[in-house]
Amino acid sequence: MANWLTPKKSIDFVGMRKVAAIMSVLLVSISLGLFFLVGPTWGIDFTGGLEMHLKFQESTSIGELRGALSEMEISDDSVQQINDAAANEFVIRIQDPEFGTEEIKTDILSTLSGRFGSEWIKESEFDAQIGARLILTYAGDPQKLSDIQSALSGIDGAVVEESSDANKIYIKVPSLSSKLELALQEKFPGKGPYTNDKGEAVSNLSVLQVDSVGPKVGAELRQQGMIAILATLALILVYVALRFNLSFAPGAVLALFHDVSIVVGVFVALDMIGITYEFNLPMIGALLTIIGYSLNDTIVIYDRLRENMTRYRRNDLETMINVSINETLGRTLATSVTTLAGMTAFLVLGGAVIQTFALAIFLGVIVGTYSTIFVASPTIVLMQDVQPWLARLFTPKGQELDTDSSDETA
Repeated sequence: MANWLTPKKSIDFVGMRKVAAIMSVLLVSISLGLFFLVGPTWGIDFTGGLEMHLKFQESTSIGELRGALSEMEISDDSVQQINDAAANEFVIRIQDPEFGTEEIKTDILSTLSGRFGSEWIKESEFDAQIGARLILTYAGDPQKLSDIQSALSGIDGAVVEESSDANKIYIKVPSLSSKLELALQEKFPGKGPYTNDKGEAVSNLSVLQVDSVGPKVGAELRQQGMIAILATLALILVYVALRFNLSFAPGAVLALFHDVSIVVGVFVALDMIGITYEFNLPMIGALLTIIGYSLNDTIVIYDRLRENMTRYRRNDLETMINVSINETLGRTLATSVTTLAGMTAFLVLGGAVIQTFALAIFLGVIVGTYSTIFVASPTIVLMQDVQPWLARLFTPKGQELDTDSSDETA
């Protein structure tokens, strides 16, 4: 280990750039293909739906809960056990926010049509964006809310609310979470009575947390998450170009795009073999964290390279890049190993809630360390070769002729 931490090394990293480039292009291409052709398993953050965190007082197996959900026509793969088995805690995810509401919607519409006439209802729309409610537009003179509420008195949980628009009302209906909670309490009544940590009486089943996202909000979050990643890469391009040199910037951004693509590709590949990790907001956070981590490593090498370019002006660029990478290799490896150790602890001990985030960071550290050495830095050599061609491409023809003439005169 001591040999790796000493700065006196002369590994020819730049000399391996062609092999590394082929491998990176292959991995990124496969990852992008998997993402666009197969696609990740989107979480409810991006598709809309419901997530309930349940806790049972009595010992309950995941098989029993899946059986109960199947009887309610809910897919049995929507339930996941979290924490230790003895905790009896489960998470249920349903990606259709309108699931289970058809019957009550039909009852409401038929009841109101019977009370006020078959042509009274002009338009109806179910809105899952804000709770669960039915938006009705009706014909004729405005009706009192009390009369409409009275007509719906036989439907449990239906609450009429006023709208700012004329001849339009909102009818709140029992949410899927409340219906699901009641149904599960009937199926798992327990032998009680039970008390919680505060000594309060509780039922066998407790709902610890409910997260609900509408489909439109989910689509917007997915779009905004992608924009956040792309905007971050664009700003980093500008930052590196201003802090160092324009030839340094593409390598940094290329390495970050490389890291994000491969990590996402690995998650899609795991999903294909039955190891599913949902692509949700914590995943976006993990990808942005990977960008920050990888950029930090790249900046350290770029800083050393800039110093060496000032100090050793006579050396060629490839030599200076190799020297800079070798001089900072100990720091790069020490940082990566330390971060991997922390992420391993989160993966083993952190539980299901943080597992997706921890795994993404774990993979990102490995891929980011590789890309800092084999993608970001060697790309500077490529940019150095491309710069004269770009200069000729963007130089106006008249100026180019003037330059040639002045050279001939000289």
